[in-house]
Amino acid sequence: MDEFLVEFCRSGTFGPLTLGMSPPDMVQRIGEPERIKNALGDDCFQRYRYAALELGMRCFSKDPKTRRGAGPDLALASIRITFSGDEPVTLPEAITGRPIASAASLQLTEAHRLLTERGVEVTRDHRHVLRRPLDSALVLVISDEDGYVSEMTLDWWPRPGGWYYSEEDVTGARHSGPPGP
Repeated sequence: MDEFLVEFCRSGTFGPLTLGMSPPDMVQRIGEPERIKNALGDDCFQRYRYAALELGMRCFSKDPKTRRGAGPDLALASIRITFSGDEPVTLPEAITGRPIASAASLQLTEAHRLLTERGVEVTRDHRHVLRRPLDSALVLVISDEDGYVSEMTLDWWPRPGGWYYSEEDVTGARHSGPPGP
């Protein structure tokens, strides 16, 4: 397992990126994404794509009534690396400066053993997920049905001012509650 991925699981650090940073700060540090897509049909959820890397932006607001037009309140809330094939994964140069060894040929059980040997405490959530809590974030190492690692994700669920963004369904009803996982 590539040491960059071990450190990602240990600390949640990812080159110059930090959870909570704004989209302009992120783009300034690592460059323009290949694609930006609004998720859930709304500008409070955006995905920035850089090849195998997806950066998720969420609107975190101290005012639970904020919904539309909250783009300026976006913050980096998730970092996802997707693995496919045995080729090394290329990330923006500002993050690693080199391709990282693919985890796609690594079985989840082997990833668990390697991380544990390097002092990274992860637990089996269920048969396809390893998890590691980090303050208000969670690192997940996920496998496909075949048992090989397909994804590594860092998700952040802070509650600035005691609130986080709540979703509105198609009927206009708001759904909120404690933050995810």
